[in-house]
Amino acid sequence: MKGLILKEPGQSPDIRVLDLPEPTLTPNGVIIKVAAAGLCHHDISVMDGTLRRGTKVDVILGHEISGTVVDIGSEIREFRLGDQVVTTLTASCGECGSCVSGDDYMCEFGLGYGHGIDGGFSEYILVQEKNLVNVGDLDLVQSALLSCPVGVCIKALIDRGSLGMDDTCVVFGSGGGLGIHALQVAQTHTSNVIGFTSSPSKLEEIGKYEASPTFLLDDSLDPTDLVMALTEDKGADVIFNSVGSKFLKSSVSSLSHGGRVLMMGELLGGNGSLNTSDLLFKNGSVIGSTGAGKPHIQSAVNMVRNGNVVPVVGGMFPLHDIREAFHLMKNKASVGRLVLIP
Repeated sequence: MKGLILKEPGQSPDIRVLDLPEPTLTPNGVIIKVAAAGLCHHDISVMDGTLRRGTKVDVILGHEISGTVVDIGSEIREFRLGDQVVTTLTASCGECGSCVSGDDYMCEFGLGYGHGIDGGFSEYILVQEKNLVNVGDLDLVQSALLSCPVGVCIKALIDRGSLGMDDTCVVFGSGGGLGIHALQVAQTHTSNVIGFTSSPSKLEEIGKYEASPTFLLDDSLDPTDLVMALTEDKGADVIFNSVGSKFLKSSVSSLSHGGRVLMMGELLGGNGSLNTSDLLFKNGSVIGSTGAGKPHIQSAVNMVRNGNVVPVVGGMFPLHDIREAFHLMKNKASVGRLVLIP
């Protein structure tokens, strides 16, 4: 089979499409023919060398994986040949405290696909039954986005951010892979959603997927002024920051009393600053959130099936065009999520 191997990370990473042996079936394993695999900023960070700890040598990247079941082990009970599925983000054990509580992403013994173990930038992948979710007849290319980013946004906004129907939610980076889905997820829980993007070219595309106002940011505009004006000086209850340190100070200063800032990523690799008095006297919180468990992925399946969320695929690339996709992501030139098609 063809697989995309990261031989050496760096700003111009050594990435090769190679002929690799197909996975060997195990009794508790399921072999998936990969339909699509999303290209996430986590993948970019592994490629450019920002993330090195725990990365498998010669790893096959890709943790946002959809496909079709083409072979099943003798112990498999839940899946059949031809089932359309997505993988979880982590190969989990299913038995530790985190797994039992529904937080399999934080499995004590887990290894991330495309990081600690090989992922989905290949024609086939072997996955354990407990690390699969059936998506029925949903579009398989769009389904690659169900675990991450859609499930990730559900976990952050609902579980970590406790977004309520009367809350105001602000999304920074609303044209990116996380942000454009966070807008849609947030709108299923509240009508008070405000988006911000620094990319003029993305405004029209964002408007196709959300009904909330989205504002264009530049260096002369403090988003806090807009947030306060739009909320009658109350501030936002939940702020989804998918950009990172660049908007940390603005995120905190835009909070309402008791508000929550969700830190979802760090695109610039910098150290953020904030006004500690703002955080203190507003009784605010800055919360980190990563990943998604099977319950969040199942919620993502339901939201897409019900038409509440549309997975936004910003481009599809064959494996050998990975460098083009890599540079588009590095330059923030795409709306939504790019996917590779093995």
